[in-house]
Amino acid sequence: MLFVPLPFVVTLLLVILLVQLLRRETEQKTNRIFISLLVLYALLSVLIGIRWGYEVRVLLPLQSVLAASWASLAWLGFRQLTNDGPDILFSRDWMHVIPSGVVLALILLWPDPIDVVLIAIYLGYGFALLRMASSGADKLSMVRFDESTRAHRALLITAIVLIVFALVDIVISLDIRFWGGHSSALIVSMANLPALIVLGAAAAIADKAKVREVDADKEPSVTNKEEPEDIDVLNKVEELLKTNSVFRDFDLSLDRLARKCGIPARKISGAVNRIKGQNVSQYVNEFRVAEVCRLLIASDQPITTLMFDAGFQTKSNFNREFRRVAGISPKDWRQLYPNVEYNPGI
Repeated sequence: MLFVPLPFVVTLLLVILLVQLLRRETEQKTNRIFISLLVLYALLSVLIGIRWGYEVRVLLPLQSVLAASWASLAWLGFRQLTNDGPDILFSRDWMHVIPSGVVLALILLWPDPIDVVLIAIYLGYGFALLRMASSGADKLSMVRFDESTRAHRALLITAIVLIVFALVDIVISLDIRFWGGHSSALIVSMANLPALIVLGAAAAIADKAKVREVDADKEPSVTNKEEPEDIDVLNKVEELLKTNSVFRDFDLSLDRLARKCGIPARKISGAVNRIKGQNVSQYVNEFRVAEVCRLLIASDQPITTLMFDAGFQTKSNFNREFRRVAGISPKDWRQLYPNVEYNPGI
């Protein structure tokens, strides 16, 4: 009977995700770094299956190079969702080729420390992505507000998985050194393979953001102390949202909102964070929820239609945000408050 290693099943799942992204490529511009990441994850899964399923070691050098490459590729992909550098330029990003180059040189000259180098790469990029995630969802200013929470979660997942991969590699190294590697295949199956599926899903989520060219404004980091211009900034944003109903834009992102207001994205994020105590996505969604509440009273149209009219694009995000703002479901709102217009503090 033909033995099919579990990693090959993981590869099939990753390929399905990849096909979905490639289909969307024909409809809208996608982040091709995340598509490349999915291809790389699938290749790694195949190599893991060959290595641990059939004990074939001849492809280990290629596996090591790919393992060193995906961490930097993930960093570049998520950085493209920020206003810190949406374009990849070799003159600026050449250092992210170094990890793969170092591993390749070690394969040719001194293979012994490769595992240690891979662990260092995973930890370095893992904590770098974790630091990016600690800035909150507003850091991903190129992401549509409707997807900002999920994209931020994908960023956090990728950071954690990188760190977990480093720990798993440490455990495998110890197992090989002291116990002859008897449990290594099981460790790989229990940790690396589920992580590859999670990473693939995270890449697919993050890919939904539309990246546009921007002139990044190098503003100071957001602080907790309210600044004198915060109220003016918030008033301008609120006026734009109320007067022009900009919140109806499906593709509205922090960067796009900043361009419409003529205010740097980090100033908007800082003002909203300090005055409202929330991120910009939550702030904008309050305008959308208020519009849905108004439409629930003014018309008998289906709730899904009203959801789209107000700028929401997914039911899950709409229902979550409506409950967060209004405290009840849209259906309950229509039944309980047929004659009351809801204004969620705006």
